[in-house]
Amino acid sequence: MVRPKRIDERVDLPKNKDGKSKKKKDSSKPPENNRQAERIFDALWDINPVLSLCSQMQAVTGLRYSDASWLKYSDFINDDGSYKDCVDVIQQKVFNMIMYSKKTPVAEAVRKSTVRVFVNDSVKEIVAECQQINANSEYLFANKKSVYLDGDNVKQDRPMSVQSASEHHATVQKKLRLNYELGTHSWRAFFAMSLLNKGAEVLDVRDMLGHLSITSTNSYLHTFSDRLNKLAQKINLG
Repeated sequence: MVRPKRIDERVDLPKNKDGKSKKKKDSSKPPENNRQAERIFDALWDINPVLSLCSQMQAVTGLRYSDASWLKYSDFINDDGSYKDCVDVIQQKVFNMIMYSKKTPVAEAVRKSTVRVFVNDSVKEIVAECQQINANSEYLFANKKSVYLDGDNVKQDRPMSVQSASEHHATVQKKLRLNYELGTHSWRAFFAMSLLNKGAEVLDVRDMLGHLSITSTNSYLHTFSDRLNKLAQKINLG
């Protein structure tokens, strides 16, 4: 009986012009620990304090940059000045994916794409710092260089573009000589890693990240390859 070949020998993988398999772009990885995360936050602060605070918000909520950067003070603070217990955020990426890929009613797309963010002390501290920097804006992470004039010639606030935020992360990666890809998505992965370190189950991580399926959550484990490698090195038959 002929032994079956490995799957990668049977499947036609995408090839480059030179005939070699295409190399997948390295995924953003999370900081190795809280101490390294703090160094990165400090380096980002030197470039743009608002971006540093937005990254910190991502790290403690797991939100994508596209969602965290548009957060408002009213999302967290009640009319009487007290903080809310939680915030329901409609994830832009998930909502658009559902709406464009399926004939789904808007109400159902909103329900499926909504993730609940719990307001803890770290979130409150970030909001308070933002108030000192962006007190005159409705957005926590309004970026002064991103202000634009609308159709009525009125100035409107908006956050830094994800392209600029990514470029600043790349600058910090080079400055700190990090041996992994650092990007805005690193903080979402860092949040997932923090949950696992605190004893959360994968299903808990799925719900906190607002994933539609456990498959998406499992993919985050690949960003922890160095950590998993250290664990694997401890396994022996002795």
